[in-house]
Amino acid sequence: MRSVKIAGLVAAVFSAVTALGAAPTSENAKMRAIVIRAYGGPEVLKLEEVVRPEPADDEVLIRVVAASINPVDVAIRKGYVAKLLGGFPLILGMDAAGMVEKVGNKVTNCKAGDPVFAFFTLKRQGGYAEFVTAKQEEFALKPSTVSFAQAAGVGAAGSTAWEALVDTASLRAGQTVLIHGGSGGVGHFAIQIAKARGAKVLPQHRPATRSSCSKWEQTSRSIIPAQSSKTSQRMWTSCSIRSVEIRSNVRTG
Repeated sequence: MRSVKIAGLVAAVFSAVTALGAAPTSENAKMRAIVIRAYGGPEVLKLEEVVRPEPADDEVLIRVVAASINPVDVAIRKGYVAKLLGGFPLILGMDAAGMVEKVGNKVTNCKAGDPVFAFFTLKRQGGYAEFVTAKQEEFALKPSTVSFAQAAGVGAAGSTAWEALVDTASLRAGQTVLIHGGSGGVGHFAIQIAKARGAKVLPQHRPATRSSCSKWEQTSRSIIPAQSSKTSQRMWTSCSIRSVEIRSNVRTG
């Protein structure tokens, strides 16, 4: 029920965006956003009307079409990372996708009207709103083959998988990687990244999610059920990279 409530609030914001169609004028620069003014459970999430942000010279203003809900958003809402953040009010949302509404004069990688997706820093956030600002290094052009909803789910999960496999483990072609939770948000990105870099992928999964793993790892000979600890251990000891372990460690509630 809690996840349904949060998703409902997010949907309410973006249905309003669709209805608005265009940004409000400077005389009426307001927007709807999901705001928290205290840490706690889902009940602290409030749908409010707030001042629409204006982009700095090195930022763009994005009219948000879709945003994703990530474990980090729950951690922020519960106050687990309070020491890393500023004061209230806060607008959550690390990932978003939408249309560029306004461009700062120092931004060179897009123009107004371009479809983009963004991954914000912990301190900036702001995706659960009709409009959000993003610095040039926080967004990229959305491929035409990807929907706004799909693009909004890339940032946090995709970056986590990339940092683990590429930045930390330096995954190379021909190596073998065992991916725990292969059907999860981070896991399904890890499978695709590893395959694209020429690695052999051994995804681990729960039996109920086998079809998801198979979809992303179509050429794997071994998709390991999570309950099969002996098989998993044998596969783990045969891996070229033993330090890579992709799993979700943040509980959502």
